[in-house]
Amino acid sequence: MENKQSVQRLYRLEALRGLAAFYVVLHHTIAHSTVLFGINVGIFLRFGQEAVILFFLLSGFVINYSFRSGSDKTFATYFFKRSTRIFIPLIFIFILGYLTLSYNAGHLINPELWTLVKNILMLQDWDMVKPNVLAEPYMGNTPLWSLSYEWWFYMLYFPIVTRINSGFRQAVIVFTVSIAMAALYVWQPNFLFRLFAYFGIWWAGVYLSELYRAGRHHSLKALLLPVGALLSIAAVMVIPVFLARKAGEDLLLGFHPLLEFRHIFVALVFVCGAVVWQKIRWFGFDLLLKPFLVLAPISYVLYICHQPLMVQATYLDFIDNAIVRWFCYLAIVLVFSYLLELKVYPWLRDLMRAKRSVRKPLQAKDS
Repeated sequence: MENKQSVQRLYRLEALRGLAAFYVVLHHTIAHSTVLFGINVGIFLRFGQEAVILFFLLSGFVINYSFRSGSDKTFATYFFKRSTRIFIPLIFIFILGYLTLSYNAGHLINPELWTLVKNILMLQDWDMVKPNVLAEPYMGNTPLWSLSYEWWFYMLYFPIVTRINSGFRQAVIVFTVSIAMAALYVWQPNFLFRLFAYFGIWWAGVYLSELYRAGRHHSLKALLLPVGALLSIAAVMVIPVFLARKAGEDLLLGFHPLLEFRHIFVALVFVCGAVVWQKIRWFGFDLLLKPFLVLAPISYVLYICHQPLMVQATYLDFIDNAIVRWFCYLAIVLVFSYLLELKVYPWLRDLMRAKRSVRKPLQAKDS
């Protein structure tokens, strides 16, 4: 069992999770040209993609930390936890997205069932900015693009961590595959190669978690592996950027091929930044970021619901004052996130868990 002090320090991860979710909301709902007191504050809201990459790193860390600390390491339990966590809130968001766009249109719109099926199968990605996407996020809820990556990272994690004992060997294998897939992605960009290339980002979080559990997170030598891996993937991903520039093509920060390099590079920056901040004993962290702890418990639903409830929404258009309208939308998003994440989801999860517990003894009795 981890000591109490060690567990307590994970509040920093929770605070970052709350910050990242709220930042994405601000990124999508406040114009990036916004000027306040003569200062262009909107320029600080242009990094929504960076917030998602932070989510990936945090997710890898927390999933590994939780799994290693737990007692039940069967796939059935792992799959139950991960699938209920992702899909119970997500089903509500699918319905919400459809109802929002139907309300805006004034009639029930095409439910796009095939797109819905592909989103349920976790094949979605952001089709506007990346090539060879298999499915667009359902009902234009663009933040859902990252869920497909999260889901497949979860599914890849279990066989790796249960069949390869050494954390170092796990990391070497994953990082090597990610570098190779990044090279293949440069040759033929598609969802599969992109997924495995990004797996290196998520596993950097896993490896940092391993170092933390072993008390080696202060070792610069131990950090060379994830830093070197991300640097290598970034070096591969920058190749199509140079080729596109050489060919005279326009390069936009939020579009392929610069976007993929941006994702890998910012992951590298986050890992190195965490190392530096740790070395100075997290100076200023509590003052700046600890308040976002309050949003951590609702961060997932906050992330996936703000598009239909706030960005695409028109139900509060009768409020003329734009600032008042924005705060009203935000209040609704926060209340909805609280109810779904902390009331409805736990109730449904526990209900399913109880049924699962009853079914297990019956199956054992029959056998």
